[in-house]
Amino acid sequence: MTRVLIALAGVVLLAVTALAAVWLAGQLLSGLGAFIVGASTVLWRLLWFLVMATVLGGLVFFVASAWRPSGPPAPAARPFGTAGARDLELGSPVTPQDRNPALTRQLVVSATPGDATSPDRETSSGAPARSDT
Repeated sequence: MTRVLIALAGVVLLAVTALAAVWLAGQLLSGLGAFIVGASTVLWRLLWFLVMATVLGGLVFFVASAWRPSGPPAPAARPFGTAGARDLELGSPVTPQDRNPALTRQLVVSATPGDATSPDRETSSGAPARSDT
């Protein structure tokens, strides 16, 4: 009788362990399913964003290229300060040009309003005059 009771307890223990294993597998698969659904939703929205960004970017590129001039391209502009570079001979000395004083005027602006000074307005002592405008 003891053997039968021990065998019966073993079968019940084995059944409970198997039932716990099946329950645990179900929980894991349920969590994995929820993760897969969430990841697929995120990837679907990312794909939707990329498709819309591509379509709208292509549309903007197409519309922006409609305003591009269709004639021949304009001649390339020369870099600043190279107006006479073609007329120079190699090995000949170059004399610097005088600066235009109208282009090199200095304007000092302070943080307080009405404190701007320029070289045109000076006091009798040589100090810049304060503007009260």
